[in-house]
Amino acid sequence: MNNHYPLTAMRTTTAQATQTRVETRKAYVLGDPDVWSSAFEGALQDQDFAVAAFRELHELFDRSHDESPDLLILAKRNATFVVRACRAVRGLRDVPIIVVIPSESDFVPVMDAGADDAVTASSDRAVFTTRVRALLRRAQHWQTGQSGGIIAIRDLLVDLDKCEVVLRSRPVALTPTEFRILAVLTEKAGKVVDARSLLSSVHEHDYDDHEAQNLVKVHIANLRRKLEDGRHGNPYILCVRGFGYMLERRSERRANDPLSALLDSPGVQETG
Repeated sequence: MNNHYPLTAMRTTTAQATQTRVETRKAYVLGDPDVWSSAFEGALQDQDFAVAAFRELHELFDRSHDESPDLLILAKRNATFVVRACRAVRGLRDVPIIVVIPSESDFVPVMDAGADDAVTASSDRAVFTTRVRALLRRAQHWQTGQSGGIIAIRDLLVDLDKCEVVLRSRPVALTPTEFRILAVLTEKAGKVVDARSLLSSVHEHDYDDHEAQNLVKVHIANLRRKLEDGRHGNPYILCVRGFGYMLERRSERRANDPLSALLDSPGVQETG
């Protein structure tokens, strides 16, 4: 006996299938089996990710250039290789990167190399899921939520629409997270932003104070290095000891400025 289905039902089913295809996201994974677990892969699939695994970095690059992913994951046991890979894949602009690290001691090096977030391989599946969701939320926020326009602070130009930075007519290459931190400081130029507030403006994840301090210090150090901060007059990024960070609008520091006693040099990152 032939089954007959109402045309409306067929249309609904077709629409749902089309919607499912549209909403499927791509995650590319470069990993080792002892670091990248099936639990993490399952967590991505539960979030409607189509997961593609790669053994070699050049394979990941080839696929990424042909079809850009929504998320990149590096999960290799060799920490030195991961640091190099982070620096290499940062050329894939606007693709969020999360690194699965064998040990917590690898956290600072991979973040310093340009990762947007990192979790240990021993982390609970729920923790990994939460971190991925937070990373994607903030990536979407910074792609669509910027107020727009170009902000000029002395010789520094920050283009919020194009996510580009120019210093003294020279382009400055920043990671997405570095750019977001600089954008927040630029929009609040002349005001001190504490480390936790700064991080929450960029990362929609509830880090504890210690973790927030460490993470912000890494990114601020990278920003200062790339901006060659302090080499050409008054530094742009000031560390106000015990309070946070501020983007300095003035070319020269005022004499007898009461803030001077609280300022650390560009080489010092501690905020208390």
